[in-house]
Amino acid sequence: MPKLVQKGKSFPPKKLSNPKVSEKKMNEIFSRHSYSGMDIPKGFLALLMLFVAVSAYAVGSFSSSTNDYLKSFYSSVIGSSSENDMGTEVKEGDGSTGEVSKEEQKKQIFKDVASNHKNVVAIESLYNLGILAGYTDGTFKPENTINRAEFLAILSNAVEADFAGKKLENCFTDVKTEWFAAFACYAKEAGWVKGYDDGSFKPGQNVAKAEAVKIIFAAMEYPLCKDVKTAPYTDVEITSWMAPYACAAKEGGIVAGKTLYMPLYEITRGDTAQLIYNTMAKLDLL
Repeated sequence: MPKLVQKGKSFPPKKLSNPKVSEKKMNEIFSRHSYSGMDIPKGFLALLMLFVAVSAYAVGSFSSSTNDYLKSFYSSVIGSSSENDMGTEVKEGDGSTGEVSKEEQKKQIFKDVASNHKNVVAIESLYNLGILAGYTDGTFKPENTINRAEFLAILSNAVEADFAGKKLENCFTDVKTEWFAAFACYAKEAGWVKGYDDGSFKPGQNVAKAEAVKIIFAAMEYPLCKDVKTAPYTDVEITSWMAPYACAAKEGGIVAGKTLYMPLYEITRGDTAQLIYNTMAKLDLL
């Protein structure tokens, strides 16, 4: 074993002869100073093991309670216990994509949108109306975020946009002749969107909740709150451009949530279907 030198002394100490101490006692003293022969009382070892077990349980409990709190907080922000984010009444257990029976699987339009999914009614209704479609593998991917190009494509179908043979392209610096050009250019011409100050549209950018509500309401000519006297949500100021939209969405039950609007929340494909479905239902367009 290597020696550790400190202040001119070596460790562990050398065996010293002492006529007043027996050889047996000297060995016992030496062994208690040795790394390899460290004498730890059994009682202390038991206490140490108990402390480790209790600490592990405490850490696990804290982690579990923290996750439960975050889930509870997310639910309170997105909607009440009986409503999802887009304001649709749901039953206990909705929102899960747990196992379903073979009969239910046969009825499913999309294999990843079970009968108890929170957006199933909206998704299947819009599918049956030819407003939206899924992927070639039979999925809809309801939890995936949606970008601006995809969003306008679905919304254009919802309002049965008539392109009237127009050559809709090259309307933004980043919209030329791509597959989404007609939708983006139609939306610009109709006044749904304006683009950014640099002349771009950012078709690949995810859609935020406040943005989605504004565009849907513009496309469907949904009536806005004319005079917003009080903030509809704590995170929407009265003077904000989104106040009339948030107010109308709240009063019309287009979105749920009584305290927070979460304007920057990036909506999913399922949320998109729900927002469009709720707005169309309110306007008796279904």
